[in-house]
Amino acid sequence: MQRESFKTRAGTIRYRPVVDEDELRHALFSDNVGFCLDCGAETDGVEPDARKYNCDECGMRAVYGLEELLMMGLVRIGEVNA
Repeated sequence: MQRESFKTRAGTIRYRPVVDEDELRHALFSDNVGFCLDCGAETDGVEPDARKYNCDECGMRAVYGLEELLMMGLVRIGEVNA
């Protein structure tokens, strides 16, 4: 899973996952993937509806489950750069 940065309305830089359809399908049905919006780290073993879990990489409470990010509109589905 790749990441890209984006700027929030408040001007803060955050990160979101970028996945292609196959990668998304695999992640949704076999992995419990979480993603940190503050540093872009990917975490395994996160519930699909997780919100504001602690990130092992940066320590911020910004890890969300992949399904939760999908509902929030924070996953870009499209071509992934190799």
